[in-house]
Amino acid sequence: MHEKYGGKWYMTLTFKQNVVIIGQTGRETKQVWNEYIALPGRLRIDYLPLASKGGVLYADGKMHGFAGGKQSAVQPGWHPLLTLMGDVYTQLPDTTASQLDSIGFDLGLSRKDKWDGREAWVVGAVTGDSTTSQFWVDVDSLLVRRIVQRDIRAAKPVVTDTRFLSYRNVGGFPVAFSLRSYRDGRLYFKQDYFNAKVGETLPVELFESQTWATSQLKR
Repeated sequence: MHEKYGGKWYMTLTFKQNVVIIGQTGRETKQVWNEYIALPGRLRIDYLPLASKGGVLYADGKMHGFAGGKQSAVQPGWHPLLTLMGDVYTQLPDTTASQLDSIGFDLGLSRKDKWDGREAWVVGAVTGDSTTSQFWVDVDSLLVRRIVQRDIRAAKPVVTDTRFLSYRNVGGFPVAFSLRSYRDGRLYFKQDYFNAKVGETLPVELFESQTWATSQLKR
């Protein structure tokens, strides 16, 4: 992946996304988010309306949650979607391997399979295993098509399966525009991007937890 796109990938990406969160009863909650990505390793999500000053920041291997402009949570760990949608193409392969290993992906297991009628490399699980952490990469484009992550929440195993339904060209670069996430087999999260732009200069303060509220961009 790095060999194919190294030096040929965007370093910043901004977009809005329509989000649908589906509860256990099937009730849908709709939201709009502003997102800013600076590779490698930084992702900011602002929940709209901006006046709420709520959102999430991924930076330096940590997730910071915010509500009302104040930090409400912080957890260690790399974001697998950020690592496999962007970081893998812009940082050293050993760095990517270390990050994926730290969040439970076994890079020693790989095979070929098919996903949505196309050949894919599967890393992290053997044939027939759909619950171990793994990722699926299109053989031809070397773009990620599916990420499965198994982790523990409230002392119980949880399997999140995110599928990348479509890529579009933005400024000469492939960007995933439609994602669907399943939790323990149930569709619970829909993401659809719009107004995507690459190459925009983003201020460093946008990705610092201590300046979350003051660095907010009005969009």
